[in-house]
Amino acid sequence: MNLHNRKLLIFDLDGTIVDLHVNWPKLKSLLSEKYSSLYEENCQFTSISGCLSRVVAKNDEEELINFFEMIREFELSYIDKTVPIKETVYFIKHRKDFKIADDIKLAILSLNTRAVIHKALKMANVIDEFDYIVGREDVRAWKPEPEGLLKIKKHYNFKNQEIVFFGDMKKDLLAGKNARIDTYLIDDLIYFINKNKGNSGI
Repeated sequence: MNLHNRKLLIFDLDGTIVDLHVNWPKLKSLLSEKYSSLYEENCQFTSISGCLSRVVAKNDEEELINFFEMIREFELSYIDKTVPIKETVYFIKHRKDFKIADDIKLAILSLNTRAVIHKALKMANVIDEFDYIVGREDVRAWKPEPEGLLKIKKHYNFKNQEIVFFGDMKKDLLAGKNARIDTYLIDDLIYFINKNKGNSGI
């Protein structure tokens, strides 16, 4: 893993910086019921993004916002169960110890809603480390589509080779591939952290 000469590190949230412990199957069931009642057609929410993409295709922005609000309220109802992932939090707070540029930027790309992202980062005591956040509401094509990563890249105007993205799922890897941005799973970062802590006496 090469983090030298990078200008931007992008992190997923759930499963990467914290574990949210949301009851996702229950949320998918509730969203599926809402979708069916609205459009009189079935959409099994095996993927939340998959069915939201169908709402986007219908150009129904008003109902899309309602879906976002429903997701936000459900996620927030579980926020007290949030558990920080200690290795990632340590890395974020002590990144200078890993010979990373002092002026490196940190951003978030998450499928969670912005309110949940902010609260979770505060609970992990790393909210002040991030200066740009892209959440569920900020794009209309979700991972593995590259829109979120490209939005962040455009914000900073950095080159692809100056950016790294960390996530915990296959769709994160695919999003990185689609955006042509180097992407690693959180397990790779944790291995990197533990290896370098041992070598440097951190």
